[in-house]
Amino acid sequence: MSQTSQPNSPSPAPATPTLPAISLPPEVWGTDLAAAAAGKTSWLWDGYLAHGNVTLLTSQWKSGKTTLLSILLARREIGGEVAGLALAPGRTAVVSEEAALLWNERRQKLGFGPSVAFQCRPFRGKPALDQWLALIDHLADLKARHGVDLAVIDTLASFLPGRDEAHAGLMLEGLLPLQRLTERRMAVLLLHHPRKGRAGDGQAARGSGALTGYADVVVEMRHYVRAAEDDRRRVLHGYSRHEQTPRLRVIELNPEGTDYRCLGGLCDVEFEETWGLLRRLFEGKRKRTSRACSWPSPVGLPGT
Repeated sequence: MSQTSQPNSPSPAPATPTLPAISLPPEVWGTDLAAAAAGKTSWLWDGYLAHGNVTLLTSQWKSGKTTLLSILLARREIGGEVAGLALAPGRTAVVSEEAALLWNERRQKLGFGPSVAFQCRPFRGKPALDQWLALIDHLADLKARHGVDLAVIDTLASFLPGRDEAHAGLMLEGLLPLQRLTERRMAVLLLHHPRKGRAGDGQAARGSGALTGYADVVVEMRHYVRAAEDDRRRVLHGYSRHEQTPRLRVIELNPEGTDYRCLGGLCDVEFEETWGLLRRLFEGKRKRTSRACSWPSPVGLPGT
């Protein structure tokens, strides 16, 4: 008895997965921006550090980044000025690659203390992403519990997760969670190392350009171009979303290493140096001319 073959029935189509609804915040029209912005930019250190902003400070190894940071920490105890710019008092959290021993030596010299909370070498190695996120949450908690309004990462390369600083995606994956801090009106200061070789203006930071693009204020600290070995002057090059950030500023550390003073813009300093040299040349020429004109007239000539 023959058996009639039945055609294969079609397989049911796979079910389309249901995607969760995406909820976006409402748009803000131009006339409502003032209310959404909730005031104006609040500067912690005029032109360089602002609440709700990220500042990237890039400088060569052992050239003064941590010295500048230490002086800022000391001055924040009661407020005042650093390098001629107003600095607001407040509390700071510092995540550092350095040991507590070094920070204690700086504390004894400069006098900072109860306004600063340190996390010295919190991880045994370079943190994974979940460790980095936990660190950011801890800094946000310090804002809620202790009123910390400045978070410092020293240095960024030691704590940012990911093995490839040149990868824009990995860089942003680590940087975007910092919004948890800026949304709480904290200022964030990232200390970073420069790339090898000579870099163009605004491109000194090592790694992907996503880093400088993400920061609201970029400060590149360099040795004064004509500096001698023991020269204490530094040039701050500023790039910013804010007009208040100085474009070029020359600062000088005092001999005691406890404060910076502002020498003015780069053109001001170069003018003073050039004019000082010319003035010494003119004074030397005038003295030689005066000596030549003061010789006595020969005896017997009219007028003697």
